[in-house]
Amino acid sequence: MGGLRRFDGLQSIASRTPGCVAAIGNFDGVHVGHQDVFSAAIGRSLDMGRPCMVVTFDVHPALHLRPGEAPGVIMTLKDRLTIIAGMGVNEALVLPFDRDLASRSPEDFSREVLVKGLGARQVVAGEGWRFGRDRSGDMDRLAELGRDLGFGVTKVPAAAYGGLPVSSTRIRGALDRGDVNLARNLLGRPHFVRGSVARGEGRGRELGYPTVNLECGDLLLPSRGVYAGGFSFEGHVGPAAVNIGRRPTFGSGPTTIEAHLSGMEENLYGKEITVFFLARLRDEHPFPDRETLKAQIGRDVERSKQSFSPSAARGIPL
Repeated sequence: MGGLRRFDGLQSIASRTPGCVAAIGNFDGVHVGHQDVFSAAIGRSLDMGRPCMVVTFDVHPALHLRPGEAPGVIMTLKDRLTIIAGMGVNEALVLPFDRDLASRSPEDFSREVLVKGLGARQVVAGEGWRFGRDRSGDMDRLAELGRDLGFGVTKVPAAAYGGLPVSSTRIRGALDRGDVNLARNLLGRPHFVRGSVARGEGRGRELGYPTVNLECGDLLLPSRGVYAGGFSFEGHVGPAAVNIGRRPTFGSGPTTIEAHLSGMEENLYGKEITVFFLARLRDEHPFPDRETLKAQIGRDVERSKQSFSPSAARGIPL
């Protein structure tokens, strides 16, 4: 993570010299609006001669606040911090979002975490950030608390795209619809997932287009369908035709993600690869026979090659 110094929990920063500019939020996806927050925080840190620290959480707060409604994860914590480090942030504090943190009032959070814990001199967040028990604190309340407790507050306006605010919720909605182009514009990079290659049934190889089957954990995938995209493995980047679905031609099964990696012949079982999404090609549907399916896969692969360029991976931590 470059020069980023990571702290886990408030106890880990007890010996750190207090005083920082803190950019605070969940930052799932590190989208263009989040990037505006980091830019504002870095600018304030340079003006004030203070280190810039991102304050984020190990899991999405909704996992504790609304367990049955918790959204899918756009990006792992590790990737969040890697991208943030690349923007020039010096330090990161990762707070465990547990019942204790969720139960703190806005006043208690500001006093115990921001002041006593961090010794923050300036707090920077998006205008829609909410904090404290039941999300009862907003940026106006944070500014009031800052005046009482001795820190300044910078409220960063929401970024907009297509006349609407950029948000992680909007990105999740785009992915749920398979609109990976909109997600790319909101994120500032293609949506990507990492996964370990698992053994499949070998049907792609039988058809002349071997695929890797990925296990991606809880990462949010686009809706079922076929996508033009790319892949990265040990420094090699190339085009990929990606299928997310249930392989209806062979009878419905669980949803899987499998990708044909153009030009990659290596045995990848058990290895981690990165796959990213550039364009939706078509819906997934059954074909009358293997030859018809094989011909369509060939067209999908060619369209994926046409959609790909090495520069398409810019912004993805590879």
